Amino acid sequence: MTDPGYFDAMYGAGPDPWGFEQHWYEKRKRDLTVAALPRARYADALELGSSTGVLSEVLLDRCERLTCVELHPRGVETARRRLAAAADRVRLEVGDIVTWRPSRHHDLVVVSEVLYYLADEDLDSVMTWLADCSRAGATLVAVHFRHPVPEHVRSGDDVHEHLRRHLGAPMARYRDDDVVLDVFPAPGERSVAVSDGLAPDR
Repeated sequence: MTDPGYFDAMYGAGPDPWGFEQHWYEKRKRDLTVAALPRARYADALELGSSTGVLSEVLLDRCERLTCVELHPRGVETARRRLAAAADRVRLEVGDIVTWRPSRHHDLVVVSEVLYYLADEDLDSVMTWLADCSRAGATLVAVHFRHPVPEHVRSGDDVHEHLRRHLGAPMARYRDDDVVLDVFPAPGERSVAVSDGLAPDR
């Protein structure tokens, strides 16, 4: 895993360490992420690596309840302030996704820009329980930066190759020079057009 000191330094640098609120890349990525969700609403979503809660705030428009898991306490503190108005719908936890496990069923799991911090053994462990979540009925959405970053253990493309090996073919995929996004369906999940009766179920 990436040296924890890296995260200490980033969170120590200011309240928006990766420029989530500043960069057009970040806003565009959030918009792509929520636009790719195949259902209009989710009952109980899980966000892994939620950081300061900027994506969490957007996800709350599409789900009834949201559990956010973040490695660094300072990220959770910032997210708690950001999401205070929705405190009755949000559960914020400090946790390492390598060892943390869900305590209940989620029908949506969002993994944004976090899995490339993990070494092989840790990544395989997380992939195993993500596959379990998928088989239990969760839609899984993953999105990662494609450019090299010194603190990343692997590339975003490598992360998504691992995801496809563990979860099968995505029902939707987007990739450009900057970002790769995959949507992995829950068992029996249908496309948006099929669900809306606009296309036949094949």
